[in-house]
Amino acid sequence: MHPTLHVRFHVLGPLEIWAGDRRIRPGGPINERVLAMLLLEAGRIVPVSRLVEAVWEEEPPPTAVHQVRKAVADLRRRIPSGHEFIVTAPPGYRVMLEDGQWDLRMFDIRMRRAQEARAEGLLENAVMQLRAGLDAWRGPILGGTGGSLIDAAAAAWEEKRLTATEQCFELRLELGESSGLIGELREAVTAHPYREVLRGHLLLALYRAGRQAEALEEYTRLRTSLAEELGIDPGPKLAALYERILRADPELDAPPVARDTAEPPFAVTGTLPCTLPYDLADFTGRHEEIQRLVTAPSPTGDRTSPHILLVDGMGGSGKTALVVHAAHRLADAYPDGQLYVDLRGFTPGEEPLSPATALGVLLRAMGVPGKSVPDDVLSRVALWRVTSARRRLLLVLDNAVDAAQVRPLLPASPGSLVLITSRVRLPELEGAEGLSLGLLSEEDSVEMVRSILGADRVAAEPDAAAHLVQLCGRLPLALRVSAARLRKRPHWTLRHLTERLGDDSRIMGELESGDRSVATALRMSYDAMKPEHRAHFRLLSLYPGVDFAVPVAAALLDTDPHSAERVLEYLLDVHLLQEFEFGRYSFHDLVHSFARTLPVDDTPQRSAAVRRLAARMVTDLERACDALFPGRVRYGCAPPTEAAAAPALRPEEAQRWFAQEWRNVVAVVHLADQHGLHRHAAWLSRGVGFHLHAQNHFSDFEHTARLAVDSARKEGDPELLCVSLINQAVAQWQRDLFQEGIASAEEALEIAAGREDPRTEAACLSRLGVLCTSVGRLREAVGYLARASEAHRALGSAREEAQALANLCFARERLGCLTEAVQAGQRAAALARDTGDAGIEVTALANLSLAHLGLERLEAAAECLDRARTLCGPLRAPALTSLVLCNLAETELRSGRPDTAHEYAVDSLDLARGHGSQARQAAAENVLGRIDGARGEHRRSVDRHQAALVRATGIGLRTEMVRAHQGLAQSLRALGDGMAADGHVLAAREHAAAMALGTGPEMDPAAGP
Repeated sequence: MHPTLHVRFHVLGPLEIWAGDRRIRPGGPINERVLAMLLLEAGRIVPVSRLVEAVWEEEPPPTAVHQVRKAVADLRRRIPSGHEFIVTAPPGYRVMLEDGQWDLRMFDIRMRRAQEARAEGLLENAVMQLRAGLDAWRGPILGGTGGSLIDAAAAAWEEKRLTATEQCFELRLELGESSGLIGELREAVTAHPYREVLRGHLLLALYRAGRQAEALEEYTRLRTSLAEELGIDPGPKLAALYERILRADPELDAPPVARDTAEPPFAVTGTLPCTLPYDLADFTGRHEEIQRLVTAPSPTGDRTSPHILLVDGMGGSGKTALVVHAAHRLADAYPDGQLYVDLRGFTPGEEPLSPATALGVLLRAMGVPGKSVPDDVLSRVALWRVTSARRRLLLVLDNAVDAAQVRPLLPASPGSLVLITSRVRLPELEGAEGLSLGLLSEEDSVEMVRSILGADRVAAEPDAAAHLVQLCGRLPLALRVSAARLRKRPHWTLRHLTERLGDDSRIMGELESGDRSVATALRMSYDAMKPEHRAHFRLLSLYPGVDFAVPVAAALLDTDPHSAERVLEYLLDVHLLQEFEFGRYSFHDLVHSFARTLPVDDTPQRSAAVRRLAARMVTDLERACDALFPGRVRYGCAPPTEAAAAPALRPEEAQRWFAQEWRNVVAVVHLADQHGLHRHAAWLSRGVGFHLHAQNHFSDFEHTARLAVDSARKEGDPELLCVSLINQAVAQWQRDLFQEGIASAEEALEIAAGREDPRTEAACLSRLGVLCTSVGRLREAVGYLARASEAHRALGSAREEAQALANLCFARERLGCLTEAVQAGQRAAALARDTGDAGIEVTALANLSLAHLGLERLEAAAECLDRARTLCGPLRAPALTSLVLCNLAETELRSGRPDTAHEYAVDSLDLARGHGSQARQAAAENVLGRIDGARGEHRRSVDRHQAALVRATGIGLRTEMVRAHQGLAQSLRALGDGMAADGHVLAAREHAAAMALGTGPEMDPAAGP
């Protein structure tokens, strides 16, 4: 025993410290609040920061930490053997006490003993324990003067006190008391006027005391008060009790005092036991799972052991509701009894039910008199086996904590069925079949909301109902809580609740209704884990992406892959992690949200984990880029990476990696930036940008590129900023943000020129050339692109040279310099082919085909496009495919095949719409307009060119604006509207002059296409 056990701490009322018969003063308000916070969290580490908040709340002085440490030192001096009670445990302190040293713990122990006594039918003993626990309260915790943080910590204990009070009155009513309770109940109701359970006990006591009129008057008084002050009615349970009192229901009379009988425990007579909870009237879905449960082997088969089915699943997944529903359907097949026991494996504030206590519950349910139930567990097991032998029983063991708790409770009869629920998988439970409960389907989720809320409200907002299901993650508990809140608030719309749930920082608080709480359900699973597993859970929950594999987990946990896999398997077993695909792990959205609400007292470990994650992601990303984009420019501003030491990926492996991981990389970019890892964030953005650009994820590309620029500015590295600005310019070009792209490229060029960095300067010139082409500054574009291609050639950057030449080909073709355009396009295609960059080769061939068309080389153009189309297949790049199809349509039109041209153009437009490029859509619509004109469909042609003009004007795309005006002029003239046609001719000439175009027949604004 602890050598200083005579020291006692009282917090159930004003704070008191006793050493034997001597009271010890804590020594001032700071000492008192520090000690109170430690006592309320006894056994757990309380960080110094939390103690500071407990003392000063929101405005601590600069010396707050020093004052807290000084208070701890003073308390240790004042309390005998104080160093043994208050121990230092970084990052704070922890109080270590024996059970008998503090009244809070003794209250908790007495409440648990009362529950166990009640479960065994020992009601007098239960009342004695409850009264002893309640007598320890001398008033509100710390006299109600603890401050907001301490008051919040004390609130849960105050609620337990009220619950114990309610239970004590309930048991005394069950034991036949009535008149003697009325005075005490009136005091309790006066103190807590809106506790309907207390009010119900008062009504029942009055009724049983022969004071029916007073009971009815009491209810009327409450109903009036609730209506006037809160605008609500009493709850359904209290209303039902009122109705029963009104009609003098004989079942409300005081029960007779139970007396033990001397019948042998296995000679049960009379009505056979059924202790199943009620079945949910609105039970929804789970058809496959129910079918599996209700088609269990017949109890009359050849089995030599009971049939055992274990249903496991995450907290709130509806395990109990499912098993109870199935049990009611199976009840007739088990005529000797249907029994239910809540094993309290994961019940907040309670210890799991011991096998001995559970056996006492089962034996008494089977008719064994209380005095005949043995005291020791082995004798109870033997008696249970005798009692259950040769009987066909249905036994529901709910909320099991482990296999050891369950084994002694299994019946002896081979004709029995045992249904077990648990939050953890129990593979060590011999002979049990497992059923892991997943989430509800979307259809069943909506149906659950409909069954609780009503069909009309769901039908009025079907989209909001679907969104609610998504926000609740198809978790039954979350759906029930949400629907219950809406049902209680008829003026709320579903959309209003979804807006509240959409804030991740408050979603856990929103998913509470009455005694149901998603956060509480998840915390039970979290608290049941060992400290090291809780630490692993917190580190893994830092991962911001959709899912992850073992190597990422190993990086976060700072361990080897085998150890990481063991951690993941454990979290899978306790249903705090999911594995929807082999080797890919993820958190349920609500589990992730719950993890973010946990107190953060391990900041250095979290920061280190994020750094390891970012480094791992850079390594994996560089390997994938090496396989798919081998010719990309290498820069010295990259963060350290182990990519060179890792095995090289094949292109198809890299494609799969990007398909699976690019969204996760984008998420890690944000996380790295939030944790000050700006270099990692910018570099990850650059690497994933290659894939986003190639796969036309332009919105994500532009978003991450913008974040990269912000991160590079914070890092203060000019080269990193320059590289990031170049990427941003490309992304802005893809989003048709041409002027913004020019600004980014010009800033990058200024930085590169100032650093005398020819490689980066060449990259800036190349991007500027593309952007200037888009806005019609063609002569500038040709100058930039020619300089860029020469610089890349001198630097030996073949891939970058190929890209610059491919774009130079297009700019020269727009200017009418067709021979020079062909030369640039042919060299670009050859270089791209040599470097293995199919994307650049497709661009070069597509642009080269236009130059050939300008020179009337139709066969050469078709050959370029045939090869480009072949290359597009493996690339899966809709933007490039749209470009090739658009040029194919132009080629077919020039070849006199307008019908084939129309098919290509329609496909091109569909792809352009799919990836959202306004420039590509404008080009395709202009081609379709020319095709319609060639087919004599001039009215449709006008509509096509008008749509193209609106798009091109909206983004400043002058080349397509010229083509749209040209097409409109021709079609309107064909329709007899010469004046409107002349206006478009003039507009075309003005735009052409601004672009400094030649006036050859191909680009003459007055000429037809």
